[in-house]
Amino acid sequence: RLPQAFAGIRAMAGAAGDELTAEQRAVYDRQLRVWGVEAQRRLGQAKFFVAGLTGLSAEACKNVVLAGIGSVTLFDDGTSARDAHPGNFLAHAGVADHEGDVASLTAAEATAATLREMNPFGTVTVAKASSAEAAGKEAKAKESDFAGITEQMLAGVDVVLLGGASVAARERVGDLARAAGAKIFAGAVRGYAADFVADLGDAFEYVVETGSSETTKTTTKTVSFVPLRTALRSSWSDLGAGRDGGMRRVNRLAAAATMCAAFERNHGRPPVTKKDLDAMSAEIPSLETANGVKPGWMHSEALVEYAGGGVDGDDAINVVVAESPAVAAIAGGVLAQEMLRAVTKVGEPVRNAFFFSAANGQGTVENLGCGA
Repeated sequence: RLPQAFAGIRAMAGAAGDELTAEQRAVYDRQLRVWGVEAQRRLGQAKFFVAGLTGLSAEACKNVVLAGIGSVTLFDDGTSARDAHPGNFLAHAGVADHEGDVASLTAAEATAATLREMNPFGTVTVAKASSAEAAGKEAKAKESDFAGITEQMLAGVDVVLLGGASVAARERVGDLARAAGAKIFAGAVRGYAADFVADLGDAFEYVVETGSSETTKTTTKTVSFVPLRTALRSSWSDLGAGRDGGMRRVNRLAAAATMCAAFERNHGRPPVTKKDLDAMSAEIPSLETANGVKPGWMHSEALVEYAGGGVDGDDAINVVVAESPAVAAIAGGVLAQEMLRAVTKVGEPVRNAFFFSAANGQGTVENLGCGA
């Protein structure tokens, strides 16, 4: 529960309007030294919308709420708190602290309760799809497709986060976010690999500082992003655009991501069997030729890793349910940093995808269709 002492602080924060109170300055002192009062004020006015409450989403939500985001809305897909994603530690904590009937508590409500305790200056709410919307789309859309998310829900939102969404959901909600003028991030952790893709719009402005503390120079730059729909359909020949070393330096997980997205688009599901991966691996030589890539550049191990881990017998591979908490924490930290940067506009953003592998402990920024 939110301590009663926090209620007074929240009231003071709301009454202060756009100005930072003495209490806020004390809480955010270290952040103010890094990105300044104006950036912190932007965070306090920002509105985030989060759907797909996975372990990755939980890590990102924790970090942005602690940083001082003004408002976070969690999309409630009706999942019971008892059935919350195994990696969503926020929901599990909310269940443990709940004093009422846990049976009626949803994962989104339990997650929101925990987030409210983390920072008294922000607002955390839950948005449910209307019963009419849910009934009309239930027959043709799976719960993981976030069918209840509408453009109206995203009106006035600054940043959208999709966790563990299908390719169809990433593309559909990505289009809605663009239409609403919101930035969007879509990410997932599969076993010991993680990724997220961002769309910050056609002309995202940010500032960078160079020089010493005595002679700091501030420069404003503008970069363009492509819609998630375009990014997820990018070809291998696009991956090396504007990169030192070209294709040789590209993370093979990026190539695996585009292959898995194409498979899911064609089959209506991600690759989940050894047969699936064998069929995809057999396509690698022809894809290398079609994209002008040196033979042997891509390897099937990257496909297996991106799909979620090692092959388990002849039938299934370890996917999604094997989300690594450690990987979620690492990738969630980077993801939260980029979500905050989309609001503060301080520092160069990831353009437009990030991939992390626990196998080699490396995370890389990759370009999916944004050009040089």
